[in-house]
Amino acid sequence: MTSEQAGGSPLTGVGQQLRRARQAAGISVREMARRVDVSPSFISQVELGRTKPSVGTLYSIASELGVPLDDLMPIGQAPPELAAAPPQPAPEGDRLQLIRRGVLRPFDAEPEHTDPESPVQRADRRHELRMGSAVWGRLTADHDPDNDFLHVVYAPGGESCPADNMIHHRGHEYGYVIAGVLDVQVGFTHYTLNVGDSISFASTTPHRLSNPGAVDSVSLWMVVGRGGTPVL
Repeated sequence: MTSEQAGGSPLTGVGQQLRRARQAAGISVREMARRVDVSPSFISQVELGRTKPSVGTLYSIASELGVPLDDLMPIGQAPPELAAAPPQPAPEGDRLQLIRRGVLRPFDAEPEHTDPESPVQRADRRHELRMGSAVWGRLTADHDPDNDFLHVVYAPGGESCPADNMIHHRGHEYGYVIAGVLDVQVGFTHYTLNVGDSISFASTTPHRLSNPGAVDSVSLWMVVGRGGTPVL
């Protein structure tokens, strides 16, 4: 077990939401720590807002609590110098650069010119979670009660979790690389995936995703049977 690096500014409200969800589920701090393979003190520090977990660890915690990740965390706001400016549509081909800069639409923005009952999720209205060098986007128009369908971007050097603290959770996952390169560790085995490569494995096996390349790694992921806990 290992603690993860503290973020400079913990995301507002995440710790409180985690604590309320854990208490409502009747799970102790020690039991939660056991389930996600971290120390009890780490869970306590996250709940106090003093430590920011990796996106992968937060995913595992949400799985155990049985709550969607967007109940725990609103999506990040635009940088201060852009906060006062009205939102502008992203130019074609610039979306990844805007994601890297943190210029993301407000989480609760309603889709424009879209039927609320439509099954289509427009690219420019995607719900996204940005933590450190990772950006996860939900590819379904609404919560899927059983599965997660995700667009995942890791900046160069980005990772889902620290190398010495891999994640695991319920379900089975399937990944397909569409840009860059992606390293996937499943148990003790390492795989390097290039564009067009795909992988599948049981999510209960400790695993980690990371980008060893010099450009963004972009992939599509399907996590099936995660206990009815949508990530976004």
